[in-house]
Amino acid sequence: MWSPKQCLKHPEPSDDDPKDLRRRIHVQFRSFKMDELSTSPYQFRRTQSCRVTNKGPNGLARRGTQRGCSRSKSTRRGNLGTIASLTFSQKQALNLSWRLLKPQASACFRKIFLELEIASPKVKQIFYKAALVDAFNKDDDNTATLEVHIKLTTKFFDELLATLDDENEFVAKIRGIGSAHAILAKGSNFSSDIWERLGEIAMERVCSHEVVTKTREASRAWRTLIAILIDELRGGFEGELRQHRKSSSTDQIEMGKVEDEEELHSKLQQLRMDYNQTLPYT
Repeated sequence: MWSPKQCLKHPEPSDDDPKDLRRRIHVQFRSFKMDELSTSPYQFRRTQSCRVTNKGPNGLARRGTQRGCSRSKSTRRGNLGTIASLTFSQKQALNLSWRLLKPQASACFRKIFLELEIASPKVKQIFYKAALVDAFNKDDDNTATLEVHIKLTTKFFDELLATLDDENEFVAKIRGIGSAHAILAKGSNFSSDIWERLGEIAMERVCSHEVVTKTREASRAWRTLIAILIDELRGGFEGELRQHRKSSSTDQIEMGKVEDEEELHSKLQQLRMDYNQTLPYT
């Protein structure tokens, strides 16, 4: 029989006790699993939630490291600065879509110019003045009116798409239109931002037309063409405007020299007269 004090003491673990044996086996098994997880190359990481499946050797790769995502923005967009950026299929898509769009071109261009009038009061004032002048002059067509602009724009695209294979003629034709509008900068406050606004409206109207949206190549080609068109129109306009300012400043310098010489000559005459009056009579 055990005494009460002996009953309060914990008995020493024995190798023959089945419960104690199971407890020690369980502790050793848990210790072994923790060691294996700490050294395993496939242990869980927090960054695994940011991974996607790839064809790499380990089957894992971070997002953004795929082949398509490593290209720069300029590579994806392509070079929009020259007509050479258009592929052969895109040029074909341009000509085909234009033939389908041409019967509706007048309505499309009218919407573009009317929206440009709303966006820029300067353009509305120019068309309004041209309409007043045209009302009193029925002999010749006034190219500054809205209706004539619509006709000329349709004809302009006919000629422009015919020169897609000749970049020099293509650029010269567009820049000639831009430089012809430089005269409006002085009298009507025509500025370069009007070209940018025209490009935004034309891009939205033309590229959303059902004829253009039928094929992906046509949509891309028209976006590229309009971007080049606005860049060259603005370049021709600003180039001619610089020439006007340069020539006007040269004329002002020449006029200033003539005025200075005339003023100097008049002052010398006045000094000569004053000197003669001070001389005593002989």
